[in-house]
Amino acid sequence: MAIITKSKQSHHNQAPFLQTILSFIEGAIANLFQPKWKFYFYLILPHPTEAKILMLREQDDYFLPYVIVNKVTYSDDFLTTVKKEIEQKLGIPVNLLYYASKHYDKSKHQIHGIYILEWDGSTEKIQSGNWINLETVRNLSLKLPEHKSIVAEYLTEIENGEIPELRPPWARVGWFDSATQWLEEQLSELNYQPLSSIECIKKWGISCILRVNTSAGNIYLKEASTLPLFCNEPVVTAELANLFPEHIPTVLSIDTKRHWMLLADFGGSIGRNVPLKEQKEIYRLLAQIQIKSVQHIDNLLNVGCLDRRLDWLSEQVDILVNDEQVLSQLQTSDIKRLQHIAPYLKKLCQQLSNYQIPQTLVHGDLHLGNVAFYNDNYLFFDWTDSCISHPFFDMFQLFFPGVNKRFSPTSRGLRDEYLTQWTAYETKSRLQEAWTIAKPLCALHHAITYQHIVACVEPREKQELNGLPIFLRELLKCPIEQVTE
Repeated sequence: MAIITKSKQSHHNQAPFLQTILSFIEGAIANLFQPKWKFYFYLILPHPTEAKILMLREQDDYFLPYVIVNKVTYSDDFLTTVKKEIEQKLGIPVNLLYYASKHYDKSKHQIHGIYILEWDGSTEKIQSGNWINLETVRNLSLKLPEHKSIVAEYLTEIENGEIPELRPPWARVGWFDSATQWLEEQLSELNYQPLSSIECIKKWGISCILRVNTSAGNIYLKEASTLPLFCNEPVVTAELANLFPEHIPTVLSIDTKRHWMLLADFGGSIGRNVPLKEQKEIYRLLAQIQIKSVQHIDNLLNVGCLDRRLDWLSEQVDILVNDEQVLSQLQTSDIKRLQHIAPYLKKLCQQLSNYQIPQTLVHGDLHLGNVAFYNDNYLFFDWTDSCISHPFFDMFQLFFPGVNKRFSPTSRGLRDEYLTQWTAYETKSRLQEAWTIAKPLCALHHAITYQHIVACVEPREKQELNGLPIFLRELLKCPIEQVTE
């Protein structure tokens, strides 16, 4: 089903080449003016058969092996770069299992992290260091004392063989080998020839992505978490690709039991620095997809899209404002404010439902980093947070462009372009009214998403994944009493 017309397609015939040039120029400028970050990665390498780890010694102090990586920003090749540095340092092939800790020092532009490694080899390949057990670690003097508790926690875990329940599959020993084997089997069935090794390009608390270059381009394996408010992404993505084949990546294969999906090449993210004209086209296309999804709501719900419509959102308000974990992240004055506006939020849900704007497919994490340009079409990917809800909830980047930034002319132009697509349902003035009402509810919708994410990941992941206070702050800044009738 084509949504972009032929005239618009011809306008983009040379877009990939031009966007490559623009991306290169923008990247060069960014690299010139952005300060470089220095990454210190300390490595916990377990003994292959005993509850011990490798440590190095300098005089009387012990320390973990480490590598230093200089990088301006993260990219798809960042983990690959880190892995190569580690393998060169240790002289053995490894898999980055997960990070046990991560600390950001913004003043020095440094990040200090401890990675847990997985490997399959003989200790004879390790040329230096000592294998240390838990009892010994407790009595050692460490060069970096703050590492002792982390090392002790890891050694306790492997000694007892008790893996935390919240640890995702891809952070467990053996997952990478199983995923690699399945990926290779699928490539063989598809008759795709691998042209590179299989690499992990993203790994964090809610998903993991592997990539391999093949005779059919880059192929991706993704597993996303099965958190309470995440959809059944493999099945949902496959159905969306069936409904909107030109604008959703093609799903080549699914392992339902393990929640894996194999995606065909779709060109990769267009990045966040896209000209306004192109952004308008993206928002226009999204609205068209949302509108077309109305006739498929029941089907999307049946395949695993979550029902997060306005009635559901209203029911979540009291749960949110009485959640101790949520309240612990707010000041006393903010807690009082949040609990004060609770009835107003419920009323806003009712007000918004009175407009004729249908509730539709919602991407759930829409930003330009989740948009690609491939075969003369824009594609939307990463549907982990997708659901059925109010379409305006996908506009969080326009509602909340950034801390202490006003509603800029650029985002106002994007808003107007997006709202124009909905004039078959409401007049322009009523669409703008609905937009105003939807703003605090958009913040509420995403705060609830993060409320569930933070509750279901390991403590070490909470810092990186905690968008809850961000959306709560945006919610509390909204003049909600003035918006309600």
